[in-house]
Amino acid sequence: MKDIKRILNLNLALYEKYGIPVARLEEFVFGFKWAMAIDDNKKISFALRIGKEKPVKEYEPIIRNLIGKPLDECIKELLLMEDETLRTLLVVLSSLMSKPLNSVEFLADRGIERTPGLNFRYDVSGMKVGLVGYGVYIKFFLNKCKEFHAFDLSPQDKVLSYRISKDNTEVYPKDIYFHLGEDALKHKDILESLDIIIMSGSTLVNESYLDILHACKNATIKGIYGPSSELSPDYLFECGYNYIFSMDAKDSAEYLKCSFAPIPDFSTFELMNLYELKK
Repeated sequence: MKDIKRILNLNLALYEKYGIPVARLEEFVFGFKWAMAIDDNKKISFALRIGKEKPVKEYEPIIRNLIGKPLDECIKELLLMEDETLRTLLVVLSSLMSKPLNSVEFLADRGIERTPGLNFRYDVSGMKVGLVGYGVYIKFFLNKCKEFHAFDLSPQDKVLSYRISKDNTEVYPKDIYFHLGEDALKHKDILESLDIIIMSGSTLVNESYLDILHACKNATIKGIYGPSSELSPDYLFECGYNYIFSMDAKDSAEYLKCSFAPIPDFSTFELMNLYELKK
């Protein structure tokens, strides 16, 4: 958990610099897809539930002991337990603690440019591109770059479509090199050859983000995306990323209302403020 400790120290230094009081943990949510934390300012943070987890009932006493405490104290207490099944909680709490530091004004003071929306203003023609976590960036890459490689832990039947006729079977989507159902690091030769790598913030939860980044040693554009990547842009740029796409909920109560519906029916982007970071 050295990365979480580093993030905590960076954030604490920035809180002191800007004279910001640390918010307190008010609530924690294990959703069907996302783990979420809410502070006493009604801010909410997220992390995909793809890491190692124990049954929710085993987390209940741990989380109840943290409710009402400042976020930095929550993080410190969890780190002392040295339990890898607490990483998802640590990522969520680190993202929540970072939120006040990610304003346009504070980021600019640290030499980080924040612009609204998802635009990805890079020329990808002639480039060999990799996307870890299939989705979101498809429109920027498909049929626009030299080679498009998509890596995802989901099995083929969750991503690919098969069109079967009497004499032929066609597989869709086309024009994408898929590497599905396994860790992207099993394809280090491909990662090493990429000019651009964009990876989901879920790699922060399963701790593969640094290994993937280092494997893409020839990439000129190295990005990470998703709400989990709010946890500390200063740290991510320090690691070697040079592009971040993230988001925060416009209204935490509205987001939770949609999350708790019998059949969750909402578009994440419609409920989020989207932004890109560059340094």
